[in-house]
Amino acid sequence: MLGEPARKPGLVLLSMLCGICGCGPERAAESPPRESGGLVWSRLADLPDRVGVAGSFAGVCGGEGDGPLVVAGGANFPDRLPWEGGTKAWHAAAYVLPAPDAAWRTATPLPRPLGYGVTASHGGRVWCVGGGDATEHVRSTVALEWDAAAERLAVEPDALPPLPEPMAFGAGVVVGSRLYVAGGQTAPTATEALGTFWSIDLAAEAGDRRWREHSGWPGPKRILPVLGALGDKVFLVSGAELVPDEVTAGNGGPGVTRRFLTDAYEFDPTHDAWRPLAPCPVPLVAAPSPALSLDAGRLAFLPGDDGSLFFRQKQLAGSHPGFPRRVHVYDAARNVWTARGTVPDGIRPAVTTPTVAYRGGWIMPTGEVQPGMRSPQIVQIMSDTDGNAAASSETRKR
Repeated sequence: MLGEPARKPGLVLLSMLCGICGCGPERAAESPPRESGGLVWSRLADLPDRVGVAGSFAGVCGGEGDGPLVVAGGANFPDRLPWEGGTKAWHAAAYVLPAPDAAWRTATPLPRPLGYGVTASHGGRVWCVGGGDATEHVRSTVALEWDAAAERLAVEPDALPPLPEPMAFGAGVVVGSRLYVAGGQTAPTATEALGTFWSIDLAAEAGDRRWREHSGWPGPKRILPVLGALGDKVFLVSGAELVPDEVTAGNGGPGVTRRFLTDAYEFDPTHDAWRPLAPCPVPLVAAPSPALSLDAGRLAFLPGDDGSLFFRQKQLAGSHPGFPRRVHVYDAARNVWTARGTVPDGIRPAVTTPTVAYRGGWIMPTGEVQPGMRSPQIVQIMSDTDGNAAASSETRKR
């Protein structure tokens, strides 16, 4: 999340289907499950990238969340960290984890290096929407599909119509067969965030797929929000508003900074209308998205950047302690936020990474664990249906 010099990505031109080979020995599921606040955390085999990436596309191909896990694209500082003069690089590499106890395999890469787009798993495919690199944000889409017989990953560019505008640093969630996409920004140099809210039916015939523009939420435009879904409702929480910054503008900088948001909204697709909700107790900027759908109409929001150290990133450099550990749960029926458990020791809270519904739980793949630093960790999260292991405290109610 540091604004550092970026390495210009090269275009990767490879065949649409390529064979998959096993990666080198990666750590298998080595950490025992640890419960906190009704969630059980463990680690699967690390991504076969020694640094890890932020802003990856990730999802499950085939089945009801029980197919191969795919992680592709993203960005990192591969040689040196930003405070050591490193430059940021975007990647096209893709990896497949056939089963939780398996080893990762290298797979067909994306058509070009990209990161920070929106990912959705639906209909046996992983849909990669938008994203960007050091020089531009894009409208394009890519679909990834696992060929079980050939053990190959098929990559289909332009599987959906282009987005209405270029978009990166937005958020997405699937409700039924409809993918919703909110916020983001149109270019790396954009000084204003998007307030757009689009959707598309992933189950429609290819010729009938169209992006639909919905009414925007009644709040600031934003980047890096978190979306969630309960029933047919969509929930939008937090994010960062881009606001003018005279100090950096006067010094030849970007002339824009962030205002960390805590507001929350519910979207009703039946009436194409939003309503405000009780605000989140703390900002959750760039938190893993979508939120985790629990039982009894609740959403679990993993930690994000609360902004408390954002403006000290360069000063702290390598001594940055990382992001907060507190998990927050929203009860939709009561309009109540609850602080419920923490990310346990042995797992680092990560931002700018998606969540993936996987084998009855969720995956939090790799991500940024402190400004400029990634982790190759692949975290599996399961819901403890008993929910009696940790006390919770009601923090805010409207």
